[in-house]
Amino acid sequence: MKEIFTKTHFTNRIIWILLIWYILYEWVDSLLVLFIGSLPRVLISKQSAGLSFVLEYYTPLLVSCIFFVLLCLIVKKNRFMLDTFKPSREGKSMSKLGLGLLLGFLTNFFCILCALLHGDIKLYFDFSASQIPLMVFALVCVFFQSASEELWCRCYLYDRINVHYPLWVAIVINGTLFGLLHLGNDGISALALADLIICGIAYSMLRWYSGSIWTCFGIHTMWNFTQNFLFGLPNSGLVSEASVFHLDAATGISNWIYSYEFGVEGGVPAVFIDLLLIVVILILANKNGRLGELKESRESRGEMPVMTKNEAPAVEFPE
Repeated sequence: MKEIFTKTHFTNRIIWILLIWYILYEWVDSLLVLFIGSLPRVLISKQSAGLSFVLEYYTPLLVSCIFFVLLCLIVKKNRFMLDTFKPSREGKSMSKLGLGLLLGFLTNFFCILCALLHGDIKLYFDFSASQIPLMVFALVCVFFQSASEELWCRCYLYDRINVHYPLWVAIVINGTLFGLLHLGNDGISALALADLIICGIAYSMLRWYSGSIWTCFGIHTMWNFTQNFLFGLPNSGLVSEASVFHLDAATGISNWIYSYEFGVEGGVPAVFIDLLLIVVILILANKNGRLGELKESRESRGEMPVMTKNEAPAVEFPE
């Protein structure tokens, strides 16, 4: 804990990191995505409702990923984050992605199953082989949408805060901000907000324990894709125009298991499964003697040069 209060250059302080993150992500990045997202509306008026939905709400987030990569390339002090998501030559990134995809499906399906068994929702199958290309395209677009949030939270905030502060501080702060990012979503509730914050912390723990942000890419992608495009349920309040299963319009009850407007993320099962993920990771980490890593920063591990407040920054800003 003493390390938190040691002197460091202001660019490694939390207040600066959060300010730059807010400007870059909430202003610059959001404006870019909004601008790019407005372009397809001119072209998709004659397209199917499902394709129009994907193009309008998911495809523009590719711009966010590109902007993040360019930011890391341009600002030298942020280039170390490129190693966070650069695919490994050994293929481990893809195996971690596969693990994440499996976890994303299982955790989301658990929540949906709870709502089905409790009688809160009824689903019917309405899918044809002609829709397969759209589903594949949707999966790719959902990947970039999910990767965008992971890059800005589980990479930028996680890594930049962990330069000087213990890992647990980076996990708690980026997880909390991840939840707060959804405050403007339709149907948000106190329970949904609590789950999203816990989810952000769980995904951060998963990134730490697995050693790869690709695990987060996978779990986030498949969680969103499963509820939105496989089962046709709201994804944090956003309802898809195309899915394998469809929600019976006459059903959908808001209670402690399922939120009619927000989806399974507004229920207790989602809170339970995210907390369970955290507990399992902590148990495994304790068994492997890794809990001490949560108290370490990149500086303390010797991965980053220590910069005191009297030293000039090595590169230009913004960061």
